[in-house]
Amino acid sequence: MKINSKLDQSVAIVRDHDTNENFEEYRQVIGKIMGSLYLDVEEKLWHKYPELRPKQMDGPYKVEESIFEPRFYTCKNENGT
Repeated sequence: MKINSKLDQSVAIVRDHDTNENFEEYRQVIGKIMGSLYLDVEEKLWHKYPELRPKQMDGPYKVEESIFEPRFYTCKNENGT
């Protein structure tokens, strides 16, 4: 989840500081990486160890919000879009 958070932040940086064309290309690449991470790593891990599935993914494991800090980038607008 921390890796996904950092990848999301990197997409926001490109969105806020680069051309729309570069943003769209970057977002597609990062989306593929995140999809692979989810399907090839997280789901396999959670299948084997269901007790590690985070509550955010309908599991029992409580992830402390502090693991996402410090953020290396904050979006230009407050709602994250």
